[in-house]
Amino acid sequence: MLTLKDKTALVTGAASGIGRDAALTLARQGVEIYAADIDTAGGQKTVDEIAACGGTAHLVTLDVTSAEAWAEAVKTIAETSGQLHVLINSAGIMITQTIEACTLETYQRQQKINVESVWIGCKTALDLMTETAARDGTASIINLSSTLGLVGGRMFSAYCASKGAVRLMSKALAVELGPRQIRVNSVHPTLVNTSLGLGAMQDLVDGGVPLPSKEAMIDVVKMQTPLGRYAEPDDIAHAIAFLASDGSRYITGTELVVDGGITAA
Repeated sequence: MLTLKDKTALVTGAASGIGRDAALTLARQGVEIYAADIDTAGGQKTVDEIAACGGTAHLVTLDVTSAEAWAEAVKTIAETSGQLHVLINSAGIMITQTIEACTLETYQRQQKINVESVWIGCKTALDLMTETAARDGTASIINLSSTLGLVGGRMFSAYCASKGAVRLMSKALAVELGPRQIRVNSVHPTLVNTSLGLGAMQDLVDGGVPLPSKEAMIDVVKMQTPLGRYAEPDDIAHAIAFLASDGSRYITGTELVVDGGITAA
């Protein structure tokens, strides 16, 4: 049973893609949402959508690479709601390049946004989540990794490095924070029907994958996927909702792969 009503969640990357759908899915189940993004216009649209369906949401302008911005965001939640049950680290970037084309600066940017920001967020939210878990019995951190945090991929060396790091960071924190009843898990989507995922498909074609178009690349992915279709953000959002809920109260330190079976094929 997904028990989510009356919980409070901070969702990064909430302006679009998986973060947006996660925020909407949780809000429909009674979760108070802090929708965090550097894209304030997109974040406000998410907040407005939640309000339109009867939910409660607040916009948080957040540069996830800034420790100061994280501290201000968590302070706002503590002062406004006094609790934080769920932290969803969904913000991230995917730059698809060969190792020859990828500069050191580009590599470091992916690590800063995809890895360092997750660590800063977990560290900054820890005190408030510890207080919440002590009162209510559990709290949950959900870090977005990728199937490319489990297997390698052509033109994804920098991205794979970042998402593999998120996977093992999540396991280490699960061990460390378990005694506080804070669960930490990673979610591993395949390429998803978002601007990020579709952009990666185009980059692969532009980078020399022997296919004529992005659409042809998507067809290949569908054929390689046992469930026979491309992933939608909503598919990932429901998996996140499960890990946020009390229905997963004995699950920590694991990776939840949401890929239609492609890594099993």
